[in-house]
Amino acid sequence: MGSRLLPAAAVGLFGVAGGVTALLAGAPTAAALPVGAGVGGLVWAAHAITGRLTRPAPSSASARPATGRSDSPDADRPTDASSQPPADATRWLTRAAAAADRLENQCRQSPKASLWPALATAATSVRAAADRLTTAAEAVRVIDTSGTSTDHHDLDRERERLEKEARALPDGPLRRAKQDAARATGQRAATLKRLTELRQLLITTMEATALRLEAAAERGAMLLSLQAATDASAVPTDLTALDHELEAVQAGLDTLDEVTRSLHGTADEPPE
Repeated sequence: MGSRLLPAAAVGLFGVAGGVTALLAGAPTAAALPVGAGVGGLVWAAHAITGRLTRPAPSSASARPATGRSDSPDADRPTDASSQPPADATRWLTRAAAAADRLENQCRQSPKASLWPALATAATSVRAAADRLTTAAEAVRVIDTSGTSTDHHDLDRERERLEKEARALPDGPLRRAKQDAARATGQRAATLKRLTELRQLLITTMEATALRLEAAAERGAMLLSLQAATDASAVPTDLTALDHELEAVQAGLDTLDEVTRSLHGTADEPPE
């Protein structure tokens, strides 16, 4: 409970400090309140996003549906929907895990020892990639639950209104207070817009990576079929296509890592 009160108290203090600063500058109370609220809101958004992204990522086992009944006393408790990845991220987690299952099954069924090492290596890589997608899904969940449901277009319109009102005022404390409120609103709008773009990039890259994992599983099945129909000792197995899919998977994972790191930057640094 104390850990929750401390961030809230910090937000309140920043908000009060912002309002007091505007009052000391000569702004009336009505104009100082938006400035204080804007400062407090930016502090809260930064705390929410950074705090959630630095929590330990859920284990890969939690990303796959459990089979059987757990003996844990918490097994019958309802699951908090806010702690689960959103549906569009879960879809690609499920498909990636299924692709890893297929390739592992194909590895176990490999009819000839010459193909087994290649399939085993590919299966290990695909499983690791499917598990790493859970980190991207967690980042999407954090964006969706970080209190950023406000439409950045609404904030842009609010900023324009404040700027227009500021321009209509004579130079003085009230005009400066309006300008400060407009800047605070514009900064919040820019942050929300950036988070929306990053979320879309995360989902799109998860989709592309999951599809590549499915393609790798299909390549494995095709290799098994070809080897079963030919003399493996006379016709070397061509692994070029499978290697290409695995390289594409790794490229997708690298992109997801970059996007996740940029989320930390969105929370810690003021938007441009």
